[in-house]
Amino acid sequence: MLATPPHNAIAVVGQYLVFLIDFMAPRGLSAEVLLAHTGLNEASLREHPDQPIALSTLLELMRNLHTLDPSPTLSLEFGLSMQLSNHGFLGYALQASPTLGDALRLAHDFAEVRSQIISFSFHESGSSASIRIDDNGAMGDCYRYIVEVMMACFFSIGTKLLGRLQLNQVQLNLAIEEQSQHRILKQMFAANLHFQCSTTEVTFPSSWLSARLPQSDPQLAALAASRCRDELQQAQRYADQSTLPQTDFIAKVLNLLEREMASSNAQEVIAAALHITPRTLHRRLAQHGLQFKALLDELRHKAALEQLRLQRDSLANIALALGYSDQANFVRAFKRWTGQTPSQFLRGIS
Repeated sequence: MLATPPHNAIAVVGQYLVFLIDFMAPRGLSAEVLLAHTGLNEASLREHPDQPIALSTLLELMRNLHTLDPSPTLSLEFGLSMQLSNHGFLGYALQASPTLGDALRLAHDFAEVRSQIISFSFHESGSSASIRIDDNGAMGDCYRYIVEVMMACFFSIGTKLLGRLQLNQVQLNLAIEEQSQHRILKQMFAANLHFQCSTTEVTFPSSWLSARLPQSDPQLAALAASRCRDELQQAQRYADQSTLPQTDFIAKVLNLLEREMASSNAQEVIAAALHITPRTLHRRLAQHGLQFKALLDELRHKAALEQLRLQRDSLANIALALGYSDQANFVRAFKRWTGQTPSQFLRGIS
């Protein structure tokens, strides 16, 4: 999994956006409003469900979603609605695996076909086993929603595969702050639930790994795993690309953006350097599911991490170099990106 995902890493595949559109339709939200300003359209997503969705596009959609429907339990409800079959060939391979352990090892090997931003890893240690989730700070304050979706999804799928789960044997550590909607999780896991941990991890007895899965089918599992290997090669080739299609244009925008990051009118300056209008710049970026503001935010995030790791300058100077009017605005942005203040981040690497 990518330690520092590039701007064109696969955040998710389009299939998940189709599921979200279908899930939100009964709530009165149309695909058009959910996909506003993302450069995506419903017809294309349904026709090409495996198309890669860039991080900036996913973040814009999530902002749309939670602005239009601020229900605190929305992410948990969406996760509970998901089935293994919703995860493409990876889901079929997991469902057809002989045991839970086989399924989790397969998920560990092929999770990148679904996302290069959200890492999934499986670990075994003596009498316990664990699943870990991480985004390396890429999702910012949207990471909470991803964690909620995945925890609810794990519970729903685990119940279907194993029957009634003995939750008193499960330890749940979440790298997010406690919110009101988490009372549902507190009722389920009681003292075994912890918030604001260094990583998100679900730990359970290793004896569960030998549990036979009800829909085990060795032939189907082998076929689905073969397709996963093909998809993984495609995903890795995509990750190796330094830019999106129309590489010259995107590369020029990124290079100019790095130079003009501190400019208050960076969009106008870059458009002028490319001999186009700001409106045309916005339109051409949208053709690739990108937004100027999101790209700027992503580059600032990356630059901030690099500058802080070097520890060569003050927070005020770093804020100024990144284009923030004052240190307080930079601190708020950094906490949105990573869930920490710059000072907390520095203590963690010292």
